[in-house]
Amino acid sequence: METQTPTESELDSERDSALQTFEDYDRVMSIINTVISCDLNEKAQEILFQEFKRLFDKYLEQPYLLDGHLEQIVRTLIEPIRSASCPEAVLQKCLIFLQVPTSVRGYKAVVHHLPHEISDIEPVLQLLERVTPIQTACHPTVNMLLLWLSVVAIVPFQLSRLDSGDGFNKSIAERILSIVKVHLSSGGHKTVAPALLAANFITRPDIVDVHLDDFFAWIQETIAPANAKEAAVVSMLATLARVFKLANRDVLCKHAKSLLTLLSHKCIKANPNIVVRKLSMKLFQRIGLSYLPANLAPWRHLRRVKQLVDGLNADTSSTEPAFPSMKENTNFEVPPIIEEVVDKLLEGLVDEGLNVRWSAAKGIGRIASRLPKEMASEVVSSIFSQFEAQIENTSWHGGCLALAELGRRGTLLPEHLPQVVDAVVKSLVFDERWGKCAIGSPTRDAACYVTWTLGRSYDPCDIAPFVSSLATTLICVALFDRELNCRRAAAAAFQECVGRLGTFPHGISIISIVSYFSLSRIQTSYLSVSLQVADFPEYTQHLILHLINEKVGHWDRNIRLLCSQALFKLTAKDPHFMIDTCVPKLLAAMSNHDGSVKHGTVLSLAEVVHALSIWAREREKSIEDILGPESVLRLMELPATLEKDRAFLGIGNASRGATCFLIEKLARAHFCAHSAQPVLESWQSIIEACLRWDDKTLRCQACSSLSVFMEEYYGGDAGACERIVGTYVENLRSPTEGVRSNFAQALGALPSFMHRAYQVPILEGLCLCASSEGYEHVESRKEAVLALSRFYISMGAGGAAGVPDLGHLVAILLKNMEDYSQSPMKGDLGALVRMACMTAFKDVVCYFASVAPEILPETFVAEMMRALAQQCVEPVDNLRVHATKTFLSILHSKPDVPHIPHCNEAREMLPEDIGQRASFLHAGHTFPYWSQFLSLRAYREPLLRGFLVSTGSMSEAPFSNGRDALVTYLLSIHGDKEQEELVYFNFFLPLFLDKTFVHRALLQYLNALDHLITSGAFADAPSEFLVKLQSLVALKGLRLKAIPKVEAAVGVLSSLLQFEGDCRKGALINVLQTLDHRSQRVRVTTAARLGEALLMYTVLEGSRLDDALRALSSTDWRADRQELKRSREILAVAFGLSESAP
Repeated sequence: METQTPTESELDSERDSALQTFEDYDRVMSIINTVISCDLNEKAQEILFQEFKRLFDKYLEQPYLLDGHLEQIVRTLIEPIRSASCPEAVLQKCLIFLQVPTSVRGYKAVVHHLPHEISDIEPVLQLLERVTPIQTACHPTVNMLLLWLSVVAIVPFQLSRLDSGDGFNKSIAERILSIVKVHLSSGGHKTVAPALLAANFITRPDIVDVHLDDFFAWIQETIAPANAKEAAVVSMLATLARVFKLANRDVLCKHAKSLLTLLSHKCIKANPNIVVRKLSMKLFQRIGLSYLPANLAPWRHLRRVKQLVDGLNADTSSTEPAFPSMKENTNFEVPPIIEEVVDKLLEGLVDEGLNVRWSAAKGIGRIASRLPKEMASEVVSSIFSQFEAQIENTSWHGGCLALAELGRRGTLLPEHLPQVVDAVVKSLVFDERWGKCAIGSPTRDAACYVTWTLGRSYDPCDIAPFVSSLATTLICVALFDRELNCRRAAAAAFQECVGRLGTFPHGISIISIVSYFSLSRIQTSYLSVSLQVADFPEYTQHLILHLINEKVGHWDRNIRLLCSQALFKLTAKDPHFMIDTCVPKLLAAMSNHDGSVKHGTVLSLAEVVHALSIWAREREKSIEDILGPESVLRLMELPATLEKDRAFLGIGNASRGATCFLIEKLARAHFCAHSAQPVLESWQSIIEACLRWDDKTLRCQACSSLSVFMEEYYGGDAGACERIVGTYVENLRSPTEGVRSNFAQALGALPSFMHRAYQVPILEGLCLCASSEGYEHVESRKEAVLALSRFYISMGAGGAAGVPDLGHLVAILLKNMEDYSQSPMKGDLGALVRMACMTAFKDVVCYFASVAPEILPETFVAEMMRALAQQCVEPVDNLRVHATKTFLSILHSKPDVPHIPHCNEAREMLPEDIGQRASFLHAGHTFPYWSQFLSLRAYREPLLRGFLVSTGSMSEAPFSNGRDALVTYLLSIHGDKEQEELVYFNFFLPLFLDKTFVHRALLQYLNALDHLITSGAFADAPSEFLVKLQSLVALKGLRLKAIPKVEAAVGVLSSLLQFEGDCRKGALINVLQTLDHRSQRVRVTTAARLGEALLMYTVLEGSRLDDALRALSSTDWRADRQELKRSREILAVAFGLSESAP
């Protein structure tokens, strides 16, 4: 039930990754110059483009770093295009590359750097007219040209002066309008460029009176039909929104009503396209703004202007108004259309799309800031109604966004603040479960935004009555919210309020603790940062109450777990508050029927009781003294009550685990249940019932509880202990694998006094379980091995005299280190057992090295270290990592583990700090270290086995690094007769006679031999060895039914053809015989490998080589075996083996 807390270095990683400058500028300019000046083929250009894009993608989160260099980048890319002689290919390349910085930095920053001279209009128009018929608007080239033309189109110059005036050619304005209509009609995913061009062009003073009416009519005709093209609708709505932003309102008002009617008739609210709905909200607000005064309303609340020295004064009411000369204007008559617009925007606040709600909120803020005070107050009241009855699950989010927009524009007056703060505080903790997840994080994020605007928009004297509720709620959200963005938003809002208001308690101290980076990991927020904040008494009880009220019954199980752990640590900050308020609240929450609430409450009660018991012991009191007899009795009866109330249904296993956790904590708190036999029996039955469930998490918790429970309450009850041991040993023979695993772990978790009293049945039962066969029993074997290690360590606690013979453990570990059980569905399940053996071996030898090193058998340590070394170079990554870490732990253990072979040399070859220089996960990092161990005789054979398996594996890294290690070693022993005898004759050849190894790794062995032979590792091997190797490969490989193994054997024999003499002759005979194999696949593979060997090695020459290659290549080896007889005879004659031909 513990959650790992990250280190400080992990917390700083995100901070360290932030960029400071545009560090790739030189490389970017180099790529641009290469693209412009060189004639690149398509592949080379694509490679450069991908690198160019990758360089800019690094700055997606910090695009402002590009600003200092953006002008030079744009100028360099656009200059070749301005030339009349610019080739088409260069044009395309420059604009495609220019699209990349435009996408990263945004078009608004880029267009300012585009050329905008009158002379650019005609060339850009010609380019667009040339590409428009064959390219769509989503093409980067067209998109950039449209952006360029949109800038040129706002040059203050009469376009008619550029016309020829002959009456035969279209005018510049007509040509631009045609391009606009083509691209607006085609739509596409790039709607910004055509909309920007259309708005900039149609609102020109010399164009608006001539073309605006017809343009609006054309748009309305295009989007009015029910089957209108959706992409075109998006482009045209974006255009209308921009036109209403740029054009004179006197011109727009005559079109506003017709557009509003059109949008209403098209049922925009029901449109499934979120972009259409968002643009409609934007258009609604722009239509409304066109009827309202351009100036903001004078009645708005504006924060007072403060001097820096005013911050030193306690009286904040002495500041002056921001605009003292502003006078109240007479109210104007609001057109009726405004009410319709506001209704549409209020509907948008509950839209399913977040962007739609935000657009509607901004629209309400802008319109309300221009309305008379009374009407604006009605709008604000409508927003407050969103929180009174939750119409939709999005209404709170839309309401918060609207309040934020109203607040930052001064439309929320100080008299509104009580309702605003009430809504915000509720929204900050809004979290409603919806199926297996929850809704509410957008609402909480928006509520933080509201608080942020309050700090910026109001004076300290206005916010003073609400400081306590805002500060404490924000801190609770910043520390305990499930979502990272909400935690950071709350921290930012708190920081803003501290800086702007200066009235939040201990604000400066807290913002240095609750920072952007310190909240990155939720475990740190709950278990570390919260403790630092709780040191400030103004926040302590609020943090605790927030956890109890909001997080104890949270829908996410991990949050409930973190909540309980945080309460454990926070208890010491205010134990009296925990005793008087929190424990009664938690006990009362047990009556809730929600399974999540019960689960979280049990966890929290367990942690709080444990923390209180620690606090009580420090003051020489018992838990009963501080909680009182009534609470103690309820806690003792709580597990039985949960079982009786069927609380284990629903999220049953979670509740069972929590109940076991509660029993463990009650035992650790030394609850006075020693004489309450019914209570103990109920606790014991719950733990035992959990052990009968096939659930690993529940098993671990039950065993953890069992150890503490038995130690505390069953020390003097021999009868009960005997019954428990007998039941557990009997369950080791259960037909259910999970049950066997559970009770094996439970036997290892029993306290030392039970191990000593019942060592014979426990040891026999665990040894029997650990010796079972088959992949079906892998999990129980693993748990039995680990339980045996705990058993021996427990027995050693009383001294070496009480430790039973280690022979049982030695036999079990050595046997199971060879467990390579294979599951048809899950592969190498035996790896779990081998990893358990490594862990058990490390725990046992390191423990006894410190208490009784003399009882460790030399052969045991030596054999296990050899077996560990083999696992360190095998191909399974996680197994290799575990083995390497285990080997290092034992090798550098303090005190020293005795009997480690070549201990001093091994420590030099494998230093203790190797983990800082090499990644254990990568074979390329660790294999060079292990290859040095081949010079140590004790480790040579197991390492050679491991390297062989890795070389023959399908994984690239173990294969290549294992092969390199073997080739280097085999070449290094050339000329050393003793070493050659040991390796070639006493290792490679006997492996074929090792039935266990052949059964599990023959395929990898044959593949490894093939790789070694072709790599030249056996170039200097004795001929006698090669002959025996050829004979054994044919004997062990060619007679099998497994086709992959036969093919691997054929590969080895084909590679052996490079060696002259009896080895080649025997290999040729074997290969020719395999060409008559019953499997078509084997025959085809054999022919292919034989052909490769003939081409690579000097086996035949002249006409005989030609005949053999012709027979191999022209024959269909998938044909009937009788039809292949002639081809085999030709090959036999070519090889001079006619008598041996099949």
